Amino acid sequence: MSTPVQRLTAEVNGITLSYLSQGEGPLVVFMHGFPDLAISWRHQMKAVSDGGYRAVAPDMRGYGASSAPDDPALYTQFHIAGDIVGLMDHLGEKSAVLVGHDMGANADWAMATFVPERVRGVVVLSIPHKPRGTQPPVASAPPRFYQKLFQAIGVEDDDLHRNVKTFLPAIFDRLSGSSEHGAPPSLMVPEGKHFSDLFEPPSKTPEWLGEAELAEYVATFERTGFRGALNWYRNIDSNWWTAAPWTPGHVTVPAAFMIGTADVAWALFKDNGVIDSQKERVPNLLDMRVLEGVGHWIAQEAPDEVNDLLLNFLAKLEARDS
Repeated sequence: MSTPVQRLTAEVNGITLSYLSQGEGPLVVFMHGFPDLAISWRHQMKAVSDGGYRAVAPDMRGYGASSAPDDPALYTQFHIAGDIVGLMDHLGEKSAVLVGHDMGANADWAMATFVPERVRGVVVLSIPHKPRGTQPPVASAPPRFYQKLFQAIGVEDDDLHRNVKTFLPAIFDRLSGSSEHGAPPSLMVPEGKHFSDLFEPPSKTPEWLGEAELAEYVATFERTGFRGALNWYRNIDSNWWTAAPWTPGHVTVPAAFMIGTADVAWALFKDNGVIDSQKERVPNLLDMRVLEGVGHWIAQEAPDEVNDLLLNFLAKLEARDS
């Protein structure tokens, strides 16, 4: 029988971090991306806790019931890493397996680079390990690339908040592999439009999400707004600059990676070779899987496949450590 999920809080790194906890045993920390919450990991938390681990999923800094400082400068990759290390300390753990998706995937890779002694291994969904590149990513992006629009405080934040009831079901549907509107849109926002305009609301809630979960997302973002969430994007170039001492940024801890062919990230990183060349930068990449037809919300769209990847990876770690 599964153990119940608890909602707990920890005072870490100068903020309050709200997190879900389920099970007992070695620690597995789940880090979500945009525009997600800790509940996005509900399927994986159950599987991991049933497998003899403690699953912990925070509402990341800026999201949900966790603190959301207004200052964008408080959302660097070092702040995020500090939150997770502080959470480990709060739980009395020296290290953890980290599982990340979307912006949480970037945090996964960063922590494996900066504090590998605190990371037993990483399981990364959607966003591959990327070479650092020669220019700041957002500054060198096309003018209407969505991340560029996110840089102006109060513009896209306010638009998303005004349209939260239509935006959230729309982005969840449109970036899934089962969207009624077809393949994901380009992430270039037309002149005079907002990011939310890229996503047409579906006629019904995606089956993989569920009415109760969507209602929780909407109620949460109605309360919090989107400034904290977008502040992560306002540090992408800052993160590029401050990562320079770790160039080339290879990840040496054990790792696993999964992506779907209907994920917008597949379109971004497949043709330029970033996905296939990961082994060069992640020498202990123990498992890499591609799911045909699965979209961006991989942990919720294909929970059985993600759980299989995760539990197999954990088993490999236990065998290596025994």
